Amino acid sequence: MALNTISSLSLAAAAGCLVASLLPMHAQSADFPDMPGLYSTQGPAPQLRWEGGYVGAQVGGGHLFGEVKATGTKEYVGGGTAAGLFAGYNWQMSRAVLGLEGDFTYLGHKKTFNHATLGTVRAKNNWSAGLKGRVGLPIDRFMPYLSAGVTLADFELSANGAKKDTTNLSVNFGAGVEYALSDTVHLRADYSINGVNDMRKNFGGTSVKSTAGSHRLMLGVSYQF
Repeated sequence: MALNTISSLSLAAAAGCLVASLLPMHAQSADFPDMPGLYSTQGPAPQLRWEGGYVGAQVGGGHLFGEVKATGTKEYVGGGTAAGLFAGYNWQMSRAVLGLEGDFTYLGHKKTFNHATLGTVRAKNNWSAGLKGRVGLPIDRFMPYLSAGVTLADFELSANGAKKDTTNLSVNFGAGVEYALSDTVHLRADYSINGVNDMRKNFGGTSVKSTAGSHRLMLGVSYQF
């Protein structure tokens, strides 16, 4: 009888010690934050992938600006739509993303105006092809970036019953922001300004010097692979 009593007391004491030791652990675990992958079953949050090649399409609008000199000088600004395709590749370098991108864009930038010597003049950008480098800094799903490169652009000028075309290579500078809907589908807004297009031609017996540039804002969607 005494042995049974001692055994029961020993088991009760052991059980009490076990419960007492578990209570502080339970209280401490309640204070810990819910850390995905460590304290929960959700796993770590997925990391967006910025590195890789991509292709896309874009639409937007912009302005053509410049001046025409022929005895007198006339400055002008005209607007229009734009649409095109682009493709490139990104490299993830620690926190930054470095990229190289090419594009081809149809331009509807044009302006018709009167010149004191030439009469009615029409200036127009027909198309452009560019190559630029990009430097971006991803912040969650957003990546603001800066860009710089070169643009080959076609420029057309009509005056005195004649039409002349030139294709010039100039520098471009820009900035934008890209948003990742997923690892593969990205949206973006891209602004760029393109350098000067020079033309010195004879229009119906009158020597004309023209300089022009353009800037545009494009909204695009791309697929990354």
